[in-house]
Amino acid sequence: MNPLREDLHALAEQAPAVDLAAQAVRGARRRRATRLAVAIAAATCLIAGGGTVLLQQLRPEPPVMLTPPETTVSPLPPEGVGPIEQAYRPECRTTTCAKNAWRLVTRDGDTYELTAAPETGPLAVTADGRRLAYYSSKQRTIVVRDLASGKTWKSPLKQPAEDFSRSAEHTLRLSPSGLRFIVSSWGGRREPNKLVDVERGTVSDLPRGWWPVSVSDGSGPVVLVKPYENSSQVRVLGHDPITIPDFTYDYSTLAPDGRTLTRLGQTYDPNRRPMVQLDGSIVVFDPVRGGRETRVPISGIPEGLQPSGLGGWLNSTEVTVVATPESPRGPKPMVYAMDVRTGKTRELFTLRNYGKTLVPGLVH
Repeated sequence: MNPLREDLHALAEQAPAVDLAAQAVRGARRRRATRLAVAIAAATCLIAGGGTVLLQQLRPEPPVMLTPPETTVSPLPPEGVGPIEQAYRPECRTTTCAKNAWRLVTRDGDTYELTAAPETGPLAVTADGRRLAYYSSKQRTIVVRDLASGKTWKSPLKQPAEDFSRSAEHTLRLSPSGLRFIVSSWGGRREPNKLVDVERGTVSDLPRGWWPVSVSDGSGPVVLVKPYENSSQVRVLGHDPITIPDFTYDYSTLAPDGRTLTRLGQTYDPNRRPMVQLDGSIVVFDPVRGGRETRVPISGIPEGLQPSGLGGWLNSTEVTVVATPESPRGPKPMVYAMDVRTGKTRELFTLRNYGKTLVPGLVH
């Protein structure tokens, strides 16, 4: 099940052999950001249906469907918060919860509500879960916050709220420290694509039509991609782009060695529908020199789950992988660590069965 690739390649088949990034990126980002929500919502409906059958067996009268009470949580404290495991937006059915406010779940199991971030603005968490970045409509800029100390930094880039309106798609890609980032937006009036260094107070324009994959701290590498019909260009700033034989957005961040990038493997068959399908592998390649690629089969993910996203590196050999159900009856979505040398995975945690879910460091 891969709606993103189906839609993107359907678009590619109907278009001439030209650069499709400017046409495809808005729809691609929207479909990719909601893929987890669709899988989780389907699973939730299945569970609710099973509960109805049980009630009918216990008593003859029609079952009374009660709305589960909303769980209220405390606002995010100013300091002393542990690393974030995941974040999600719950459904808000009454006035007792802030409308569509993000909820942050720490590795210790604590849950807090972030009311400072607007409903439509971007939110990102560093791969280690220790720092949070979000758009502040009050300050008209991106704010970076250290969860343990409470220290905050403001981006030198001032942005109007219209950059993150409902009609626009946006991406906020953080460096490991969160103090260098790329903020991009499509579909609005301005469509910014900016590299921001909070510590140095600098803002640089990035080339239009290139989607951000990875940004390092300090003056480290920045990785951008641009998909075409049946291939993509991968560009590390300061180096010439390389071409890979896949139309894809499924990349990890750049490895600590500065020379290794991974993407989810796929197969292409013009006689099948969809023509492009994930093949259960990860492809390891050099985004600077290009050349030989290594394809490694992924193992350890149970039947019914399919790798659907990559993220940050946990160490020099393991990258984060998100696996989602292939069908509504499938297992719960999970997050794994995968060794890029062997393809072996180890379980990290289960994603919450709520709407929009965010995993720290995930490239989405």
